[in-house]
Amino acid sequence: MTDIAIIGAGPAGLMAAWRAAEAGHNVDVYESADGVGGMSGSFEIRGQRVDFGSHRLHPSTPSHLLQRISDLLGDELQVRERNGRIRLYDRWVAFPLRTTDMIKHLPFRFSFLSALDILQRPFVKKSPQTFDDEVSNRLGKTVATQFYSPYAEKLWGVPGHAIDGEQARRRVSAKSPLAILKRLVKSSTPAGRTFLYPKLGYGQIVEALAQAVEEAGGRIHLNSPVNMIQLQEEGCIVSVGDTHYEAEYVWTTAPLTALTKMIHPKPSQEIINAAEALRVRGMILTYLVLEQDQFTEFDAHYLPGVETKIARLSEPKNYRDGDDPDGVTVLCAEIPCWVGDELWNSSDEDLGEMVKSDLNHLRLPKINHVETKSRRLPSVYPVFEKQTMAEREMLLEWSKSLGRLIPFGRQGLLVPDNLHHTLAMGWDAAASLNKEGGFDRAQWDAAISTFKDHVVED
Repeated sequence: MTDIAIIGAGPAGLMAAWRAAEAGHNVDVYESADGVGGMSGSFEIRGQRVDFGSHRLHPSTPSHLLQRISDLLGDELQVRERNGRIRLYDRWVAFPLRTTDMIKHLPFRFSFLSALDILQRPFVKKSPQTFDDEVSNRLGKTVATQFYSPYAEKLWGVPGHAIDGEQARRRVSAKSPLAILKRLVKSSTPAGRTFLYPKLGYGQIVEALAQAVEEAGGRIHLNSPVNMIQLQEEGCIVSVGDTHYEAEYVWTTAPLTALTKMIHPKPSQEIINAAEALRVRGMILTYLVLEQDQFTEFDAHYLPGVETKIARLSEPKNYRDGDDPDGVTVLCAEIPCWVGDELWNSSDEDLGEMVKSDLNHLRLPKINHVETKSRRLPSVYPVFEKQTMAEREMLLEWSKSLGRLIPFGRQGLLVPDNLHHTLAMGWDAAASLNKEGGFDRAQWDAAISTFKDHVVED
């Protein structure tokens, strides 16, 4: 039996805790919040379960992970058909994209220029140094400038030419026009537009994982923020307030940039400076409570244009077949921003008025709005700025040198991954424990190498 302390009760931490506890190890999970899940959790507004933004469990989840989640949730993990739409050229187009819908709604000029880009593509490729370069090389200048570049600046707060091409390689799954055509064919059938979603909200996944951890003998400590990790040759000491816990290994999903301030002995000033140079974009989630059964039939509206502050608008009720109350629905508006800026410091009343102004601009249906709630997420989108890529690599290399302290997960590895990716990280972390209770560093390094191939799906 090995004593393992896990920092963070998000999906990566909980999956690692579950598998390690099942193997007979002594596992304690420390979570600063009063509930599990982090951004993958759910909470209640006016009797309706809502998520921290628009989330889905993708069918591409590795089969061994999907089987474990399905075993936990049973029939309450529902297979649903996606029914979103995206705003392009001041028009609504079905999303995921569908061939006939694109032909019907997008202007001929867009199709013509995109086709021209495909023909010119072999002759105009640039060295893929920036986000704009990478997307233009793959999909053509028209798609890049009309969709991806403005959306990139909206999400990450800097123009596409200032973002490293690595961000595109991790966030843009289509590698060529042919790949887009294949997806269009697939998404033209209902079977090609499915996703998985629990009856009681996305957070039901992490809640089931937490229960499985405890049933396997692990312990989850809520309201327990870790303020220091002391590295020792034979283990670590984790400090929560004035209480200190010993562990042979510490696996942490805390933001890697924050880890430099938590560990003792302190890292070099060069590492501290690298952590301070990296930027992460935050998000405000603004929830509008409407006294009506439904806003629209769509689960999500994608808004890449800079004419709105909202990047995505979702209606949780439309994601599931659940026991939601009649006569009320909730909209969730995702608003990217920098922590501490004017938007971040806005009141709920001002945020609600801003969202309603965007809805009016988009000519969406009138709403019977009665209440506004908000949640603020300080660390959502890691920004792969060209000017700080050297610092990013330096910090990641440093994270491999911490002995019995193992960073992992979305925040711990500075990546924008999906839920199924973070579950895989937790699974592989626990799989790196050998039969003697030691941690197989070579196996874990090999796993980290595979994580670099993760591409966000949407």
